[in-house]
Amino acid sequence: MIRGFLLACLAGLAFPAAAPAQAADSFRWQPGQVLTYQVEHSTTALDTVGDTKSESKTKLNLTKRWQVLELDAAGNATLQLSLLALRLEVTTPSGGTLLFDSASPDKSDPHMREELGKFLTEPLAVLRLDPRGRVLEVKQSKNASAAKYEVEPPFIITFSGGELKAGDSWARTYNITLEPPQGTGEKYEAQQNYRCSAVAQNLATIAFTSTLMKMPESILDRVPLLQLQPEGEVVFDVQAGRLQGASLHIDKELKGHQGEGSSYKFQSTYTEKYVGGM
Repeated sequence: MIRGFLLACLAGLAFPAAAPAQAADSFRWQPGQVLTYQVEHSTTALDTVGDTKSESKTKLNLTKRWQVLELDAAGNATLQLSLLALRLEVTTPSGGTLLFDSASPDKSDPHMREELGKFLTEPLAVLRLDPRGRVLEVKQSKNASAAKYEVEPPFIITFSGGELKAGDSWARTYNITLEPPQGTGEKYEAQQNYRCSAVAQNLATIAFTSTLMKMPESILDRVPLLQLQPEGEVVFDVQAGRLQGASLHIDKELKGHQGEGSSYKFQSTYTEKYVGGM
């Protein structure tokens, strides 16, 4: 899962409108606000059938930029997502390497340059979000459907409401929709559980896990679901009302997906860090 890549300003007004009051555990969107994040995401998939092993790896680095286009009286914001930089390295099962680097397009694989280069020429998405971080409307999207944003909220976490305190816990339920090529629209109910472990110096540390409420009967059908069950930790700036950083991981294995002696293992590490407004 490459989270989000494949996922305006009212500044300058002489008398800008005041942002609506929002709870301590909410996103505080501001007119003209820009939020820039650096992402690192690495995955390894190992497929073993008998004596045959097939391993593929990806390493993604990107810089993404969110810009608040509009803000209504309820605190709902329309945000635009763009990429400032993108580097993707793929190690194929045969051991070959494919590379795209927006900083060195001439050294990139031609096919990847054609396919991925266009993600940097225009905005990836325009979304309407509420203060809890939930997507209310997908106004425009080049690389993800509304179902994708239901599984992966744009800012990783969503809130339940109320003042955030250490020891608080809450959950969200949602549907995972397996779209082509992973599936044909099958839906699976899932839940993410959150727990605030600490609030110190205006930073809240929140741990979360992801669970499927019911697994497919077929072990093979469970393979594409492994990459959609992250767990980890999020740091949220409660004073600024923004995601400060996140560290997520997946380490899961299925045995017998293609008969006795077969196995499929998926590992992923994902970090995201706020680097300011650029």
